[in-house]
Amino acid sequence: MDRATDAPADRLTGRRWWLASALVLLVALAATIPTTGDFGLTWDEPAYRFSQLRSAQWWERLGQARSGADVSALVEPDALLFYWTYGRHGINFHPPLAGQLNLLTYSTLGRWMRDIPARRLASVLEYALTITLAFGFLARRYGAWVGVVAAGALLTMPRVYGDGHLAATDTPGLLLGAATALAFWKGLNEPNGRGWRVAVGVLIGLAFVEKMAAVLVLGPLLLWLVLARLPGTFRRGGGADWIDGLATSSALLAPLALAFAEVLRLTRVLHRPLYTDLFVDRPASHLSGWVLAVPMAVWIVRRLVARVAPKNPVWGAERPGLEIWTAVLAFAPVVGWLGNPAWWRQTLPRLAHYYMLNTDRRGSLPDIWIFYLGKTYEYRLPWHNGWLLIAVTVPATLLTAALIGLLTTLGNRRSDRLPLYFLLHLVFLPVMRMLPTPAHDGVRLFLPTFFFLAAFAGWGAVSSADFLRRLGRCRRAWVLRAVLAALILGPSTYQLVKVHPFELSYYNEWVGGPRGAWGRGWFELSYWYDAFNPRTLAEINQKLPRGAEVDFLNQQSNPMTFQELQTLGELRPDLEVMGWGDPDHFPYVWLLTQDSKATTFTRLLFAMTPWYASQPPQLDGLRVATVADPTAVSRAYALFLLLHAPDPPPRAVPLAPVWVRRHAPFLAIFWGDGLKTLPRSSLNRAVFDWARQDPDGLLASARLLAARRSPGDDPGARRLFHELSRVESYPFSARELLRARPQALVEAVQILIDRPDALRTVITRFPYTDPAAVGGPLDEKVSGANHSGGR
Repeated sequence: MDRATDAPADRLTGRRWWLASALVLLVALAATIPTTGDFGLTWDEPAYRFSQLRSAQWWERLGQARSGADVSALVEPDALLFYWTYGRHGINFHPPLAGQLNLLTYSTLGRWMRDIPARRLASVLEYALTITLAFGFLARRYGAWVGVVAAGALLTMPRVYGDGHLAATDTPGLLLGAATALAFWKGLNEPNGRGWRVAVGVLIGLAFVEKMAAVLVLGPLLLWLVLARLPGTFRRGGGADWIDGLATSSALLAPLALAFAEVLRLTRVLHRPLYTDLFVDRPASHLSGWVLAVPMAVWIVRRLVARVAPKNPVWGAERPGLEIWTAVLAFAPVVGWLGNPAWWRQTLPRLAHYYMLNTDRRGSLPDIWIFYLGKTYEYRLPWHNGWLLIAVTVPATLLTAALIGLLTTLGNRRSDRLPLYFLLHLVFLPVMRMLPTPAHDGVRLFLPTFFFLAAFAGWGAVSSADFLRRLGRCRRAWVLRAVLAALILGPSTYQLVKVHPFELSYYNEWVGGPRGAWGRGWFELSYWYDAFNPRTLAEINQKLPRGAEVDFLNQQSNPMTFQELQTLGELRPDLEVMGWGDPDHFPYVWLLTQDSKATTFTRLLFAMTPWYASQPPQLDGLRVATVADPTAVSRAYALFLLLHAPDPPPRAVPLAPVWVRRHAPFLAIFWGDGLKTLPRSSLNRAVFDWARQDPDGLLASARLLAARRSPGDDPGARRLFHELSRVESYPFSARELLRARPQALVEAVQILIDRPDALRTVITRFPYTDPAAVGGPLDEKVSGANHSGGR
């Protein structure tokens, strides 16, 4: 059925439903639009903005076209490839839908808003529409209070709220995932639902144009068709159903199978995406892109046959499940093809390149480091990561309500199967994260999960209120429902307001908030540069001296974000942002508390006295963003050269028992087999021993080396110089350290002599170490510890 068996008294229909849905949309927009510019520019947004700027030139030229020749020039293969920098190896390997929606809001409102907030408005609108969908769908079937709590839950989940403000690919995926799931249910269960069935096919195609991972919404749909609909066909006999299904599916699948076979052939011709240049590598294809439109033509013919012979038991019967399946085959390929202009020409070779990029990601794109439960992993995480991240990043009252909703609604699954269908969607992406799939950047890669979690929170709130009403014999159900809604949404709203604008660093009460999650070394404090928000940038702009050079000195970081901030006018134009290259002096250094990207050098730098620190009360006073001055940078680098030893590469250690690996290797995932973890940073024990056994001799050698800036004939200075020169370093060497600031070596040795245990802790922990946890900043008592902020 398409609604709850017992229709609630407050179920909204007609004009009341439209007015209530409009009110929810307005509330969602009022709660999100004013905060669009509060978040710092995140890691991926500069790359996405570049693609938007390039495609905007294509649209501008199209608007200026005055002849067929002008239009023809814009659809030449090279022109499409140049202007549409989407869906291939390069700055942006995602298809263009999300970026074009960002470009649309910028083009509409960019005259009155700053650049990035104007682009982000697309995500804000998508987020608000998703909240409204949750309310509208549930309020029509289960009553206003279920809809209100579900919509409120989705609005007040801090992580979802934060991602709902960014010009990225995840919020469009949230909207498309929710809309596809609801269209599927309506097409399957509502009378005259053929329009919804077609919508499923179109939405799947749009998901493909948005992000490859968004197409995973098809998984729960197919599972539901197989598990919930197909058994009924077997029980009925269904000879006509099987004839229609096999004949129609075969006619639709045949051209797609040919296209896929051609894509596979082309993958054997093309180089790996990392080495492919589509301007040069143009293998001839046996098929035109029009092959992707053939299934839609077949679908149209099939519908015409049904209209001509409406009483025919094979071709005239309405079969909702089969029609959804055929709509996906008919519309998704052609929408996916036409939705990316770069694929209009040389379609199958370019699709083959995109296919290779997604199926061979680990060989084509850099492996991402991920910090999780005190360790740093490469590319993927232990099987439980999706479930645990949900448990620690959703406010406790919402999780409790959702758990109650899960238990109460599934007990009624025979008469109302919608909760069971929502549960399938809720668990699908966390289950996928149990497999060898990318698992970086917190919860954003499975954002659609939270739509369905919010629905269960709505069911849980109302079922709890109704239970209390029956227990207390209260006649006014709405009073208890309102009270329960306030008790559930009130704490999550408070936590959202309290943590703003650091929602992407939110952890719930069950792990002690951000301080508990990060302080115990369990989870990453920040990861996407949103912490360098407008307020932080304004303070940095005010403090940095004129012409200061600021860099990362960390190859794992993303310089594009800060270059883009300067381009947008958010950083002063006189600053040398990421332009440092003079080894005669040390620069200032940006430092985000992004534990997954920590190196030995940045761990040491974080433990120094910061020149600038962002320690917002929203994050319990934890230091989320730092600017280190040249003095601290030189000390950290001297310690790095002294104490760091070459690290072994990440490795995967078989952990499953022998019998599992031999007889049931698919179960080895539960032991973590195949996971690559980064080893703890190695220590140069020889220097530690020297500092312990002969501190005066080590300090004298450091002073001599700093004074002469070369080892000369002194045995101690020569030994110390050798220790400084053991490993290749980025970007300084021992000689450059002694040329740029030789006193740093003396200070580093003094720190080593005074604080050996603190240094061991700071270097060997995977996350950054709060200086307070090791007795204060490492350089707190160093003589002459002045942080002047100059060169």
